[in-house]
Amino acid sequence: MTAIVFVGPSLPAGECQAILPGAAVYPPVSQGDVTRAVLAGARMIGVIDGYFERVPAVWHKEILWAMTRGTHVFGAASMGALRAAELHVFGMVGIGEVFAAFRDGVLEDDDEVTVTHGPAEIGYLPTSVAMVDIRATLRAALDAGVTTRATHDTLIDMAKRTYYPERSYDALLAAAPASGLPAMEIAALREWLPSGRVERKATDARALLTAMAAHLDADPGPMRTDFHFQPTDAWEQVLRRDGHQIAAALPDALPMEGLMEELRLLGGDYHRVLSVAFARALALREAERRQAPLDRAVFRDMLHGFFADRGLRAPEEIRAWLDAQRLDADGLTALISRQTQVQIIETLFRDEILAQIPDALRAAGLYGRLAARAEDKRRLLAEADLLNPGSADWGQDEEALVAWHFTERRGEAMPHDLEAHARALGLANRHAFLQALMREYLYCRRQ
Repeated sequence: MTAIVFVGPSLPAGECQAILPGAAVYPPVSQGDVTRAVLAGARMIGVIDGYFERVPAVWHKEILWAMTRGTHVFGAASMGALRAAELHVFGMVGIGEVFAAFRDGVLEDDDEVTVTHGPAEIGYLPTSVAMVDIRATLRAALDAGVTTRATHDTLIDMAKRTYYPERSYDALLAAAPASGLPAMEIAALREWLPSGRVERKATDARALLTAMAAHLDADPGPMRTDFHFQPTDAWEQVLRRDGHQIAAALPDALPMEGLMEELRLLGGDYHRVLSVAFARALALREAERRQAPLDRAVFRDMLHGFFADRGLRAPEEIRAWLDAQRLDADGLTALISRQTQVQIIETLFRDEILAQIPDALRAAGLYGRLAARAEDKRRLLAEADLLNPGSADWGQDEEALVAWHFTERRGEAMPHDLEAHARALGLANRHAFLQALMREYLYCRRQ
């Protein structure tokens, strides 16, 4: 299961990876990042930090959509706590005390978790202190007898009235004398702070990562939701903007223009690949609209059939193919998930697809030739009572018939799994495919 964590000033990336080994650590989340992560194959997402104000914040809709796609979403500490408090009734998992305070209405303002920080190059080093951390620290000082209740309450009020980028313990202590607070208490607090301060957001962030690690170990399968996701016009615009091409993005960031240039120079393959891509895009959009859950058994069958259809059975053959296609394990999982969704839609719309075959053949200039050959084949075989031939009519064994078609006629390797090959062609089973081969062989002999 692919795990992604969005984090910034709340916790260092290295500590995240130490608690949740193998997780991909991304910068603070912003609008569209969750959508892109799911399209890229994320099956579990942890939201800790996030952008807002000058950068659009992560959208509630994309988190809901992620869960309908089977992705488990956790939130804690900062932006994650806010979104989890708002969406926990839909299945987003909230972790920690900050989340609980927002969920229960104890806290309401976004500025409670907001801080300013430096760039990624210096690890998003915070340059202010979150109000939730100040609250937790001053409460610990009160419990430890460092301050009285009156001093505690006054300091909390002072910090809350301070603009969030300017919140810090030094600034708070410096302003204390002007508020008439006891000098001895402020001095005691100053001395206690280095060892006594509480980093509430960091603690909650660690708890989120620990919960995600336990979730991974349990391997619960895809997220199951019991709400209906409404694909609004605004949501359709998001998908059009981001697109399914994100999920199929090349891991080495090869520009799409370069790949398209190579494809165009292949000649006839250009239009064929473009048509397949077009059909896949429509199928994936329809699968998205229907929100069809991805069954684990169906996924497994698709994975096995995918390699069998390509004649790949030995582990070293599969590894070589994956290397050649620049796919790692996560990329393969995402690819097979999309293959499965496309197959589901193809099955659902089989009659409509077949109805378009004549037009597709005409557009390709193939209809006349194939129609004439099909009519001639049917006429000749009907005259010889061979429309439903058996092995006796063929006169040789099955392997020889398959070799005749693939090796002798087409110069291709024989399929390792004839049953899977037949299903991939839209036939019921291998017997139906063998009958088609027998009709073809007998027709060729009578021409």
